[in-house]
Amino acid sequence: MSDLHRSLSLEQVFNAIPGQWEKVIVSLLLVCLALLASHLWARYLARGEMSPQKRRLHLVWARNIIWFAVLLVIAAVWASTIAGFALSLAAVAGALLIVSKELVMCVHGYLYATVVSPYKVGDAIEFGELRGRVIDIDMFATSLAELDESGQQTGKVAEFPNGLLLTTPVKNVTPNGAFALHHIRIPVPEARVGHLDLIEAAALQAAERSTAAWRDEAMAHFRKVSEESFIALPSGRTKVAWDFSEPGHLVLVVRVACPSLERHAVEQAVFKDTWRALVDQAPLVGHADVAGPSGRPSSA
Repeated sequence: MSDLHRSLSLEQVFNAIPGQWEKVIVSLLLVCLALLASHLWARYLARGEMSPQKRRLHLVWARNIIWFAVLLVIAAVWASTIAGFALSLAAVAGALLIVSKELVMCVHGYLYATVVSPYKVGDAIEFGELRGRVIDIDMFATSLAELDESGQQTGKVAEFPNGLLLTTPVKNVTPNGAFALHHIRIPVPEARVGHLDLIEAAALQAAERSTAAWRDEAMAHFRKVSEESFIALPSGRTKVAWDFSEPGHLVLVVRVACPSLERHAVEQAVFKDTWRALVDQAPLVGHADVAGPSGRPSSA
């Protein structure tokens, strides 16, 4: 009896299709039009004079908008037909919802990312154990160009399903546009504890030198963002502070404002200039007492 009922249902579906050939043709034409529009837009961007990051941003957003619009139009074209099968499809839809809960959550996560916009293509984010720069956002997943702790690309691409956005916090490392606040952590060896003022002054001077080219522009940028977003953001001035949260492990934290893509270069310059100045000004302690980036004294 169940096989007979299933065969009758299939026959009803097949009998309904011949009268809907116009809708089928329109749907196929819409899909072809979406593919053509995406291809033409990609070729147009390839000829334009813009950075790869902006080109990728325009490509992803245009592609998503095109396909979202096409899906809405196709749904509208088939609305009357779908309404006729609504009752018979209710059980199937319920089963699909239970079986493909993760898929539905991915779509909801994409809607969340689109409406709330916690990040966009080109932003550096931290998501769980992942750290990377966003290179693609589609309806089901977000792709990242993986970054190491120093902000350098590892050459790997990581992806996470958009459904996790509904349950996992995401950190946007570059939320303020072209400039970012970067915290440089410089470990201080125990032998140098008696020179804290000298270390602080050397680090501050090194940071001022490394950011002199864009300091005024960065401060103006943060001031503008604060006015537009109604949020009191830091001024962008260089500041130093001491982190003594771990006993026996003293760390100097230098906060600088720099272009988002220059964070690694600035960090390296500040670190080298700081210890170079200390070696020149305070030769009381040998070079073996100068800590390397890992916090351990570097051996000669």
